Amino acid sequence: MSRRLLKDSIIYTGGNIFSRGLNFIIQVTIWSNLFSPESYGQLAYCYVFISFMAVILPFGLDAAFMNYYVRGNDKSAYLKNALFMISTLAISFVLIASLLTEHLAPLLIRQDSGKLLFISLGILFFDIINNQGLLYLRAEGRALFSVILQNIEILVKLSLLLLLVSTLSTDIQYILWANLGSSGLIFIIFLFILLPRIKGAHISKAVLKELLIFGFPFLISGLLDRTIELADRRMLGYYLGDNATGLYVASYTVAVLMRLLVYSFNSGWQPYFLGKIDEEGGRAELGKIYSRTGIILVFAWFIASIWLPVLIKIPIFGKYLLHPSYWEGIKIIPIIMAAYVAMGLYFLQLPSLYYYKKTALNAVFIGAAALVNIILNIILIPKLGITGAALATLVAYCIMALLLRLWVLNQNRSMKIDFKLLLVTGISCLLYLNIIFVETSYLVKAFITAIYVLIVFLIQSFNGKNKKQLNN
Repeated sequence: MSRRLLKDSIIYTGGNIFSRGLNFIIQVTIWSNLFSPESYGQLAYCYVFISFMAVILPFGLDAAFMNYYVRGNDKSAYLKNALFMISTLAISFVLIASLLTEHLAPLLIRQDSGKLLFISLGILFFDIINNQGLLYLRAEGRALFSVILQNIEILVKLSLLLLLVSTLSTDIQYILWANLGSSGLIFIIFLFILLPRIKGAHISKAVLKELLIFGFPFLISGLLDRTIELADRRMLGYYLGDNATGLYVASYTVAVLMRLLVYSFNSGWQPYFLGKIDEEGGRAELGKIYSRTGIILVFAWFIASIWLPVLIKIPIFGKYLLHPSYWEGIKIIPIIMAAYVAMGLYFLQLPSLYYYKKTALNAVFIGAAALVNIILNIILIPKLGITGAALATLVAYCIMALLLRLWVLNQNRSMKIDFKLLLVTGISCLLYLNIIFVETSYLVKAFITAIYVLIVFLIQSFNGKNKKQLNN
C-alpha cells in the first residue's frame, strides 16, 4: 500500500473513529436512553428521507466532479459548474417541498408533521452542499482538514442536542434542530472555502453536459444503493410497525465499526485510484491493495462480531451503550457488518470500471442487488422480522461484489483468484458459526480469537511459489 493512501486512510480512519464514536453516543446511547423504540423508529424515517434525497438531488454530479477534478486540468471550472447545478437542484426541491410540507409529510416521513419535514429539508440542503465541500477537500488531498470539519460538526450537534433536550423537552424534533444547527455551521465554513476557489471560473454548457453525462449512471447507482440500505426501514414499518424499525435502526447503527473502516478507507481510496489507473503498472498495485485490504476487512468483521455484542451488555456507571429495551436487535449486528465487508470488496474493485470506461455498469450491478434486496425483504421480513431485513441487506451486497468480480475476471482472463482472501473468509465464517451455535464462555472465545489471529497472520505472511494474486 502506498504511503499516500496509507496516510490518508489513517487520517480518515482516525478522524472518523472520533466522529463516529461521538455519533454512536448520540444515535445509540443517548437516543436509546431517551426514546422508546417506537419514537426511535419515527425519527429514523426522517433520516431515511434525508439520506435518500441527498443521493438523488446531486444527480450524480458529485461523482462526476471527483472524476474530472482529479483527472482533468480546468479544476475551477469543474468545481463551479458542479456546485452551481447541485445548488440549483437542491434549492428548487427544498422550496417546492417547503410549500407542500403538510401534504408531503405523511408520504415522505410517515408522520403527519409538517414541522419535522420542514426541519429535515433544511438539513438536507446543508448536507448536500457540505458533501460537495468534503469531496473538494478529498480531491485536493486535504484529508486532515476534512476530518476536522466533520468532527466539529459532530461536537456542535452533540452540544446542541444536550442543551435543547435538557432545557426544553425530550422531543425528537430537537434532535433534528441540533442537526440543522451543526450542518448550518459547516455550510457557512464551506462558503468561505469554496467561493474563492471558483472565482474567475465560468458556467459552461459543455462542462455541465460533460458532468451530467458522466454523472447520470452514478445517480441511478446511488439511488439503487440507497434503496438497498434504506428500503428495509420503510418495509419494516409497513409490516411490523415503528417499534421494529426502532430496534432495527439502533442495532444497525451499532454496526458503525465496519462502516467506519469501509468508508474511511474509501475516502482516500477513490481519489487515489483515480490518479493511479492511468499510470503504467498502477493496476497491479491496486490489485495488491484489493487483496490485503479485503483480508483486513474480513479479519475486523470476525473480531467485532465476536466481541461487540458482548461489550454492549457491559454496564458503564450503571448505563449501557445500548439500552436493554433494544437488546432484541443485537442479533443483526454481525450480519450488517458482514454486509459492509461485501460493500468494501465492491469499492475495492471499482477501478476496473473506470479503467475500461464502463462506469455505467455500476448501476447494473447495484440494480440487480437492489431488486434482490426488495424481493428478499418482502419474503423474509414477515417470516424472520428484523433478522430477515438484515439478511436481505447482506445478500444484496454480496451479489454486488460477486457480479463485479465475475465481470472483472471476464475482462482479463489472465487474472487469478486470490486464494488467501478466500481462505481467510472461509475460516472466519466457520469459526464464527461454531461460536454462535455452540454455547461458549468468554475464556473460550478469547482462546479461539487468539488462534484465529495467529492463523490469519500465517496465511497473510505466506509467500509461496504458487501464490495467486488478484489484480484489478
